[in-house]
Amino acid sequence: MPGPEAGPEPHPETGQQSGPVPVPADQPAGGPPPPAAAASRSGRTDRVRSGLSAILIRASTLARQHPLEATAIVLLGLGGLIFPPVWLVGAVVALLSRLWDIKDKWIGLAVPAIVTIVGSAGLAMGARHLSAGDYVHAALMIGGYLIRAGAVIGAAYLAWRVHRGQRAAAPPWRRNYL
Repeated sequence: MPGPEAGPEPHPETGQQSGPVPVPADQPAGGPPPPAAAASRSGRTDRVRSGLSAILIRASTLARQHPLEATAIVLLGLGGLIFPPVWLVGAVVALLSRLWDIKDKWIGLAVPAIVTIVGSAGLAMGARHLSAGDYVHAALMIGGYLIRAGAVIGAAYLAWRVHRGQRAAAPPWRRNYL
């Protein structure tokens, strides 16, 4: 059975301990942080936690109220980000929604294609290419990332539209038919 842990031996002439000074377990090795910095970090952390908590509570409430739309948003966002063919399933589910009107569906589902086309053309033009093949290759390399980003942006737009609620129908004399 081990005995009690002994600290450093006192110096025979001065009586002071030699060696490193022990640091309490709850104190970082570099010394305690300044009180103002610790309070500032703690206040920021609390604000972030409370903000995230409020967002998650609101998201879970909306998901329970609109399960079809919540499923579509998850499939569009995560499917586009992780495994793009799942995005197609999300698009079909989104088309079945009655909360989103045709304008919302077009915006939410066309954003990945628009971001990819515009972004690929713009970013590929920024580099110097020796041939059209090099340009197409650069656009295709960038396009994979852009379509994933576009899927997340489209899902975020549709989530925002769920948060805002259904659009109010305009009376017939105020509708834009063109």
